[in-house]
Order: sequence, then C-alpha cells, then structure tokens
Amino acid sequence: MSFTYWFKVRLPGHTLQVIEADGIYSQPSAADGLDMCPGQRYSVIITACESLEFNYALNVTFYSDFIPRSPGLNPRYHHVPIVYHKDAPTKKYPVIEDHEVNWADELAMEPRDELMLLEPVDQHIVLNVKVINSEMGLAIHAFGNYAYASVPVPPLLTALTTGNMALSPSVYAPQLNAIILQHNHVVELELRNPETLIIHSYHSHGHAFQVVETGPVNSNSSIPVKRFTGRQPMRRDTITLAAGQYVRVRIKADNPGVWYQHCHQEQHNYSGLAFTLIEAPDVMQRTLRVPQEMLEFCRILGHPTQGNSAGRFGSDMTGIDLPLKVHGLADFISGL
Repeated sequence: MSFTYWFKVRLPGHTLQVIEADGIYSQPSAADGLDMCPGQRYSVIITACESLEFNYALNVTFYSDFIPRSPGLNPRYHHVPIVYHKDAPTKKYPVIEDHEVNWADELAMEPRDELMLLEPVDQHIVLNVKVINSEMGLAIHAFGNYAYASVPVPPLLTALTTGNMALSPSVYAPQLNAIILQHNHVVELELRNPETLIIHSYHSHGHAFQVVETGPVNSNSSIPVKRFTGRQPMRRDTITLAAGQYVRVRIKADNPGVWYQHCHQEQHNYSGLAFTLIEAPDVMQRTLRVPQEMLEFCRILGHPTQGNSAGRFGSDMTGIDLPLKVHGLADFISGL
C-alpha cells in the first residue's frame, strides 16, 4: 500500500521465521521484528508457545521520520492481543531500543529458488534524489533534474511506434526520466538520497531486484556499509532509501516493456519522484501488441497513439508542456 508512515511489527516472546519478501520466497530466516516501508510485504511463520500461562501482545508502530512528532499521531502505537487463555495475564517485557532488535534484513536473506548473483554488470546507473520547494511552497521531488509528469503519448506507445528511434532517449520527453535498457543486460541501479531528513520507499514495477549493497552517501556519515557477501542475494520489489543512504540493486533486463519506478510514499510519487525503464524496445516491437480496445479508448479521449511523447516524430517535442526542472542539480544519470 501507499502510505505516509513506515511500520514496525514485533511479537515479544516469539521468533518470526521470515519465508517471503515482496512475493519472493526465501530460505527461512529468524527475526525479532519487521521494519517495513510503504509497499513492502513479508510472510512469516510463528511457532506458538507451549504454555498457556501468559497471553502476549502484537506491537505495531506507525512512524515517519520526516513528519513532526505528535503524541498519538507520530508515532502511533497499536497493540493486538494474542490470547492463549482467557484468564491468563499479558506478559510484560522491558522496553528495548530499536538497535537492540534483530530486524529482518534482506541483505541477510537468500531466495528459495537460489538465483545466483547477477554478474558481470553491463550498465551501472546512478540516480540522485533531489527535493526543492516550488513557487507555490510545495515540495517537489525528483530523480535528478526533472520531476516526473505524464505526457500526451504514453511511453509504451512511443516505444512501439517509433522504430529504431525507440532506442534513443530523444523521443521520450525529459519529464519521463527515461532510461533505455538493452535486452538481457545486467543493470545495477544505485539510488542515492543525500537528504538529511527525508526517507523514501523505492518500488519497482516489472522486476524484483537483487539487493547487493547499502551505505552512506557521505563518507563522514554514521550509516554503515552493508554488502551481500553470499552467492544468492535476496530479491524484492520495494526497499527503504533512508536519509543520507545509497542502495545498490541489480536486475536482468529480460522482461521487455515500459516499467514505472517510483517512491511508494504517495506524496513523493505525486510530486514527481519517479523514472521510467524503457526495456528492450526493439524486442517489444516484435513481440508486444496493444489491444485495439485500448487504442480506440485513446481515440475517444483525443489522445494520440503513436510517435514521440508529443505525438510527433523524431525529437520534435513541439506542443508538449515544459518539464518542471529542478535547477542547479547534478546530472540525472552519471557513471554510464
């Protein structure tokens, strides 16, 4: 789900055996709790206590690091009774700090299907999260220089109708933040969040990515570098991008299509923190067909269904709204 809050879930007195993350089955991994960003999912197995001496409480905390603390609102605490016996008391546990909890960690997990680490890397892409205040006083978020916005011709139709030009970024409007991937290339995305307060939730459509490394954007940060050191890194489709943190993930471009990538914190998504993977457009043109009903629906609404983002040919974007540019920032993509 899209939400403003992150979630912490614990059941003191019980160990959580994590067996799945974001639809990917994992080897069982023991944890004391789950710390989840918007969009993340887990499945766990919990073994009940043999004794009926006590009842327990499932503790759920909603929290947000970038919303002012307010009693009853941030954080918000919820307690669900786990009843072993109707007359038993609820067992009390001392309060412990978050750093003392063994939270589920994708870098310590492995997938059950044993898919090996994707290597070597064919394309390394760095995306920097940026935020500014607009003239209206609203926070505008972007991966690089442009806030994401829709265009007259959806990028899928551009990729399918522009021939060899579909392999060129020039036919996609700047506000799509389009990245073109070659078929079956191994791609490493490095997402960098240099903000000191704002936390994000990166969600990928079209792929479950391998999580290979997290660490600090700045060398003087207290955030530790954590690398996957095994042979089969865990895959998932959503991950926290904390303030001051970078995350490195890998995919194999074996799913031709146009895939929206975005922050799952809904306000950030709406304000433009998104980009588009244009994956193997040459393969798309040979294998994908748009249903005629969809094209007819576009015609009824008056939307063009071919050409570049403006419904024209080549790089001519005449008539398209100018993208909202985040001025004075680093290039959208570096290290290609």
